[in-house]
Amino acid sequence: MDPQFPKVNYIGNKRKIVDWIVDNFPIKEGKVLDLFAGGSSVSFELKKRNFEVTANDALYASLVVNKALIENKTTTLNKNDIEKALKRDTDINLREKLRWLDNNLFYETEVDELAQLVSYSKKITGYKKFVLQSLIRRAMIRKLPYSRMNIDWRNIVKLRDEEYSYKKYGRKRAYHNESFENHILKDLDSYNEAVFDNGKNNKAIQMDGLEAIKKYGNVDLIYIDPPYPGTMNKYNEFYGTFDQIYNKNIEYTDLTSSSNFLIYLENLVEEASKKAKYLALSLNSRSVPNINEVENLLEFYGEVTVLEKKHSYQVSGKENKKENYEILALVTLYK
Repeated sequence: MDPQFPKVNYIGNKRKIVDWIVDNFPIKEGKVLDLFAGGSSVSFELKKRNFEVTANDALYASLVVNKALIENKTTTLNKNDIEKALKRDTDINLREKLRWLDNNLFYETEVDELAQLVSYSKKITGYKKFVLQSLIRRAMIRKLPYSRMNIDWRNIVKLRDEEYSYKKYGRKRAYHNESFENHILKDLDSYNEAVFDNGKNNKAIQMDGLEAIKKYGNVDLIYIDPPYPGTMNKYNEFYGTFDQIYNKNIEYTDLTSSSNFLIYLENLVEEASKKAKYLALSLNSRSVPNINEVENLLEFYGEVTVLEKKHSYQVSGKENKKENYEILALVTLYK
């Protein structure tokens, strides 16, 4: 059976255009470092096509998805694991540590349930841990309006009111009010079915981008899809609460400032040029800096080909009507 990528809910993901991206890679086999893997849609497609993949991201919220779907070869989760988690006595110390979530992201009784799931997911070992944690992450996202963890409580309460939601959006969005257990059980089969072995030693890591290249950059191609300066790039705000819950935050370079983005991007490209044969870089026609600035930088390090494809992102449930193009810059690095 052809494994299908499950629903991850990751803002800016390339799921809808991943075929176009990978089809245009200058290699059809070999090793790839996905430097800003995010929700793992590109890494997953590469794994399906029998590449050997190293999926990196600075967020633990992404690492658990990449561990579960990219590095994991055979381990799945069963319904009994969820039931065991919710039958356990509440870890009092953990529940106290999660008190800051009460009436901040979730209601108190919901945090009770979340604490049980988190506690159990910390105690189990192997890839079951990461499959469960990736499902917990997904459930958290599903229960929050706009699928983000940086919504203020007043708006969360308002948008979780199903009558208000119906008047405003024409649907009640009842899924915001479902339990964590229900969300996890709904997605369990799709996550299990996405687990497969492509015969390669794929890896998932959580590192700063530059450090990841230095340690894991001896590959055929490095794919770079960074958080460009703009309004929908605050991934630490969107998903960082998950990292806080598990106490897995790491230090990494903030790319979201337009004043230093090109400097850091050049550092990445320069280091990549010492390690890999090819570089592939994604950006959008509305990205800042624009493709001309990026292309000028890349041309110093290799021969550049630029491809475009019309593509509109969904932002907060509303389609951006402007003409958008996804841009893929392919670089044959000088040696």
